[in-house]
This record gives sequence, structure tokens and C-alpha cells, in this order.
Amino acid sequence: MSPGAKDDNNEGQAVGKVDYQLSANHSMFGRYMATFFKQQAAFAKDPDNVLVTNDPGTNNLAQSFTFGDTMILSSNTVNSLRVAFNRTAVHRYQAPFFSPKDLGSNVYSYNPGEMVMVVTNAFNISAGTATKGIFSTNTYQLNDDYSTLKGAHQLSFGADVAYWKYAGESHARSGGNWTISGQITGASLADFLIGRVTTLEHGGPAIIPVDQRYVGLYAQDTWRAASRVTINGGLRWEPYFGQNVENGALSIFSMENLQKGVKSTVYKNAPAGFLWPGDPGFPKGRTGLFPQWLNLSPRIGLAWDVSGDGRLAVRTSYGISYDFPSADYHNINASAPPFGNRSLLQDPPGLFDDPYRTYGGDPHPIVTNADTRFVNYGSYGVVDPHINSPRAQSWNATVEKQLGSIWGVSASYLGSHTDRIWGQVALNPGEFLGNAPCALNGVSYANCTVPANLDQRRVLHDPLIGVLDLHTDVGVQNYRGVKLSIRRREANGLSMNANYTLSRCVGNTATGTFPQLSTGYVKPNDPSYDYGHCTQDRTHIGIITVGYVTPQFSGRAARTIASNWRLSGIFNGVSGPWLNITTGQDNSGNGLNAQRPNQVSDDVYGAKTVTAYLNKAAFAQPVPGTFGDLPINAIKGPERWTIDMALSRTINLTRTQNVELRLEAFNVTNRFNYDIPATNLNLGTFGRITRLLPGTTPRILQFGLKYGF
Repeated sequence: MSPGAKDDNNEGQAVGKVDYQLSANHSMFGRYMATFFKQQAAFAKDPDNVLVTNDPGTNNLAQSFTFGDTMILSSNTVNSLRVAFNRTAVHRYQAPFFSPKDLGSNVYSYNPGEMVMVVTNAFNISAGTATKGIFSTNTYQLNDDYSTLKGAHQLSFGADVAYWKYAGESHARSGGNWTISGQITGASLADFLIGRVTTLEHGGPAIIPVDQRYVGLYAQDTWRAASRVTINGGLRWEPYFGQNVENGALSIFSMENLQKGVKSTVYKNAPAGFLWPGDPGFPKGRTGLFPQWLNLSPRIGLAWDVSGDGRLAVRTSYGISYDFPSADYHNINASAPPFGNRSLLQDPPGLFDDPYRTYGGDPHPIVTNADTRFVNYGSYGVVDPHINSPRAQSWNATVEKQLGSIWGVSASYLGSHTDRIWGQVALNPGEFLGNAPCALNGVSYANCTVPANLDQRRVLHDPLIGVLDLHTDVGVQNYRGVKLSIRRREANGLSMNANYTLSRCVGNTATGTFPQLSTGYVKPNDPSYDYGHCTQDRTHIGIITVGYVTPQFSGRAARTIASNWRLSGIFNGVSGPWLNITTGQDNSGNGLNAQRPNQVSDDVYGAKTVTAYLNKAAFAQPVPGTFGDLPINAIKGPERWTIDMALSRTINLTRTQNVELRLEAFNVTNRFNYDIPATNLNLGTFGRITRLLPGTTPRILQFGLKYGF
């Protein structure tokens, strides 16, 4: 913070707890916590600099309450009941700056005074996460666990019932989400100056009220099979019911209905093939999917005390578990026609001034009803009605050995296979029509396959259907890892804990937890094309923590000056993330993002400096109409590591008073951990690193003095 600047953040927390012992065998407790955070929008504090609009104002409140009841029913039987309520209220707002019409663009804004513009590697005006947004979530949960001992068996049974309700309103596209990437001239600022827009995503606010139910039942047996062997086995049942979208802003798509010309009975002007709640063939309710009842989770584990003295142990386990999509997963889908009438325009011929010129004019604003007019080439996200929740199988084996009285070592093998991961498959990609001149819908083009005529080249050839992403569960992910640990524990002297993990994660999870338009599998009919390193894959991870306490010296001077100092340090190191090299242009002609180039040399790195981390000559644009041969996430980025240290000493002044001296050093070596380089091959900045890793700080030294009494 600059001198004289005012910190306008306001945050705080309140905590309360109650414990009550009804009897020796019956106790209850209550816990409550509230946390709030308020922050003024940056543009309100600095109204002369529109580039700070990516920092919104916030007014957030989170509350949680838990009630517990524990009853000891007998000497070997216990029942525990827990009831919980959690609420989060997030209010994100932006200080008004300007709308597209203020800049001379004929585009309507549902929330005047803001818009989003990204000029790649140049500047950003606001961001989707900096626009107005109001989100609230209430969750209610009740679980009961019953445990009893029967000889060598500890039997447990339980039930978990939950209900959560989410309401979201997002204006990320209300004033248009404009992207200018430089795909026309090769320089984003040049495209900006001539008004060439790479993409314009525009529509009404995404309003999505959802609720979801959860039921989980389990039975478990912990069996002391022998004096040194314990076996743990159980089974859990977790059916998946999906998210109930209360306003019906969710659709499914039937190719058969499209081919037969069957239209919705709910929205009269909808294109054929789409079904909404209330239409024949739409699954019962408003989830868009059929309940999945057979989600069973078997689990088994074994622990073996090899020598019987607790100094050598072997543990292994296997289990299946299930996950759920985030509450706002359908946020983008909720703004599809006829609710937000969202559309995605690629390189519009009307340029920035009038992007809807060849689309019959700006169709906004719209009001949703049975007679709503659907926009030309609207953008849709539809749900596979047979989709199921993601499933993970995991297994591990660990050997632990105590060496002497203070040393311990362990080695673990970890593995998992996750399938049914949700991803987007494009049902209406563009077709490659060659590079010769042609006419489409009465418009002549010197090149028949360009971004500007993508909608006219789509495979379904319906003027009301543009982007059509099917959300289905075709993603897989495989992880393997070996973790080695060593530790030394001693009250005084040297203590240490060191962990090293060698791992590998591969899969075809091209879509994230918050899907955007046209960001799914690059080859819609071949998800394996996007099989490669996981985004979160890190080959090497190392953590070392060390502490040392100086001894109590006998000499008076040495005891006064050098005794009882505590020196501690921590090293965090991780190999670089995997980089996804992209073409920055639509060589295949299908209109999907993140297409990849050909690799023409094994020498993929430059000097590995900030100006030349990657070698641009190692990659080449594919021939038009084809896909590149470079795998996804194929190049490793810069590694990151830091060392932090602290030196402290507590001096006892009297029996009840003391002073603590503390010196802390963060990033002791003043290491510069760089962010990933630019990976868009079409830009002049390709291979350059333009910023430090977010959260990286230069060396910081701070001294503390604490008086205790």
C-alpha cells in the first residue's frame, strides 16, 4: 500500500460455543461462527484508472452453526447425532465506469456502467469475476452415527442427509464479454485499434436458483482379525439426484427430435430438438437427468503391526467414492436462450461498432415467456439426461518404520482412477469448407473458412443454433505417486520432517469445474485427443521443515546470550506446471478453443529466460482443416521453490511475565518464482514470461516483540 493510502477493507469474525453435560453418559454442544469481509471497489477509490476495474467491491458474510448430541448407551455402544447449518452470502459489485454504447458500440447492457474486455497480453478492463454478482447458499445437514463393539468387531452404521439451496445472479456477460486476441494481425493492440473482435459473448444476466438433495447410508466393520492385524471394511450408498434448477433454465437436446422437426411445447419459437421442463421426454422434475440409484462405495483396508512392538507397520486400502459438480456449474447454461438469449459471435463483420449487423441487429433486451423470440445462432449448454456423478477409485500401500527413539521413515504408493468426469462435447461444431472463395447465406467470402462465417458453417445448419455443448460424463483421470518421508522428533535439539513425492497424473479432463462456451474437447468425436498431463500434475513435490533449539548452557554469559533460541525453517519446492501450447487460431475450422500446433523440433525450450522461455521455432501451425500433433499439456513450465525462516526466543522475566523476541524472513533467498510463459503461438509474445507467480513476494524481513503477563 502506498504512503497515505487508506485501507478500505473491513473484516471480522465472531465465534460462540456452548457445552452441556446432561449426565455422565449424555452430552450436547453448540457452535456458531460468523465471518464477514467488506471491500470497496478499486475504481471507486481510483476513478481515473479504468484498468483497476478487475478488482471489484465485495460485501460477504459466512455463517455456520453446528449442534451435537452424544449418548453412551452402554459400555460398548455410542450414538452421535450432528445437525449443521451453513450460509454464505456473497455480494460482488462494481463502481460504474462505461457501457459499450458509451464507446460507440451498438450493444445493449443489462447492467449499465460495466463491461468486460480482454486485449490479450496488453490490458484488461474488468473481468467476469469482477462484474455484479449476488450469490447465496444455504446448506442443511443431519447425520447420525451408531457404533458398538461385538467381540473382535467394532460395528458402525450411519446415515447422512443433506439439502442445499443456491441462488445466483451473474452479470458477467450483461455488457458483453469482449476478447481481442490478435488472431487477425498477430498483435492484439493492432486488432484493437482496427476494431477486430475475436469473440463477443453477450446475453442477459445468468439467474440460477438451484437446490439439491443428498442421502448417504453406510455400514462398517473394524475387525481385529489377529493381535497384530486389523481389517476395516464397509459399504456406502450414495444415490445421485442432480441439481434441481427451480426456474427451469436447463435444457436437454434430442438429435432424433431435431431430425423429425419436433419442437418444444413450452417455448413456441425454440429450434427443433430442445426440451425444457414440461416438455414430453424431459426427465421428471427440473434436473435434466434421471436419478442414479446404484452408486455403491465398497471400502476395505488392512493394518499390520509386523513385529508386534509398533516399530514396523504396513497399511493398505482400497475404496470407491463419489463427487458432485459445484453449485454454480450450470451458471453459463442458465443464460442460454430463451433466458439470457446468450450468443457467441466470432470475428463479427460489423466489428466493434456494430457486431450484430449481420445477425439482424442486437436482439436485446429480452423477456422470457412462451413467445420469446430466440436469437440467431444462440449459444446452448445441454445436459446428458443419463449423466452420473463423478466416481473415483483409490488405493494405497504404506510401510512405516521407527529407527531408534527419534527417527522414523515411511514409503507410500498412491493410486487412483477417476471416471465419469463431466466435460463438454460440441454437438454443432463448424465444418471446414476449404480456403477457396464461396458464398454462404448470400454473403461472399474470399476464404470459405474463416471465424466470421463460423455460424453459417455449423454442422446442424440451423440459423437458431450456434454453440451447442453437451455436458456428459466421458472424462477420465489416472494418478500414480510414490511418497517418501523421514522425520526426527526431539523436544530439544534438531527436529526435522521431510517429504518427497514423485507422481504422474494423466487424463482427458478438458473442461474445468466452471465450464465456459466452446472450451470442451477439441475433437468432439474423439475425447482421447485431449488425453495428456492433468492441469494439476506436478512431477516432483518436496517439503522440508527443520527446527533447532539451542541447549541450556551452563556458563552464565552463554546461558544468558545463547540458550533457548529456536531456529525454524521451511522449504517448499514443486516442479513446473504443464503448459498447453495453443495455436491461437482456428486451423481446423470447428470453432473450438485451445487447438494445438504441430511439434517440429524436440528443442522446445529457448534460453529459459523471461524473454525466451520457449522456442517458437519448435512449433508450427497445422495445415488448414487439420489438428496439430502436439499433445495437451506437453511442455513443462518453470519450477517454483521458496525458503522461509524464523528465529525466536522467550525470556522469562518473572513467574507470570515473559518477553518473546521473533525475527522472520520470508523468501530468504529472494527467489523470483515466475508465472507461466505466454503459450499462444499466434502472438508475438509467445514464450515470454510477463509476470511473477501470483502470491510471490520479494524477501521480507519482520521483527516482532511480544510481552506476556
